[in-house]
Amino acid sequence: MENLIYNELCGWCIRILNQALKFVHAREHEEGGFTLYSGIPDTKNTYYGLKILHMFNDEPNNREDTINWIQKLQKDKMYGIQGVFYRVNILNIFNEEITIPKSYIEQLSSKTDFATLEVAYYHTAILHILNLDTFENVTEWILSHQNADGGFGLDRSDILSTYYALESLNFIDPLLIKNDNQIMGFVHECLTTEGGFTFIPDIYPPYLEPTHAGIKICEILNKKPVDPDITVEFILNLQNNNGGFRRSKYMGISELEYTFKSLHVLKMCSKV
Repeated sequence: MENLIYNELCGWCIRILNQALKFVHAREHEEGGFTLYSGIPDTKNTYYGLKILHMFNDEPNNREDTINWIQKLQKDKMYGIQGVFYRVNILNIFNEEITIPKSYIEQLSSKTDFATLEVAYYHTAILHILNLDTFENVTEWILSHQNADGGFGLDRSDILSTYYALESLNFIDPLLIKNDNQIMGFVHECLTTEGGFTFIPDIYPPYLEPTHAGIKICEILNKKPVDPDITVEFILNLQNNNGGFRRSKYMGISELEYTFKSLHVLKMCSKV
């Protein structure tokens, strides 16, 4: 049965990928960047669009305009941490010089408290890309939020917070990650029989975001997913007619974020 599923997927994967890449290129803006639909470009969709193309050794048709647009944005004031995360990553994908005011770097390095583990991840990722070794504060804060069930979370463990925590620690020093088996036990509790993952155990339905997080955690910990073929089937059912992917098996619009996470899961499961 496993070989049958694998052979069937191999016959479909090229068409699935080509449809997805066509969707991605269709979201390019003529003046640079990527859009959610057909409006003005934004850094979030540009980040995910470029991540998809980079994952499959493709290039945007508006490369130079995108670089110029991001460099112009980078010269403006440093606003929210998420926006800075997107811009820094975009410039890093293009191997462009990244300039950030010294005062902002000092602010990042000295911060000792974070609203969420996602925010802590943004801080860590930016410092990592800038090759700055100032992780003491964020490391202590992240480790303080590992719970008895092995997962991470401010009040209770959830799979997204666990992913952000582990990805951050993996940037800083993989040896900081402890209790692998407990962590995997928590991840398995979020896995449903149809291959998708839920945000926390014992709820329904599964969504794309926790499914991506669950498979990514397996990769970080160098563990095999429980049943990657079923997870692949779950992901394949998320592709819309325009080639992009949605977050739910029931309904939803295609977005570049969902398309990246879907293709990334398929790639981690070695199906594209």
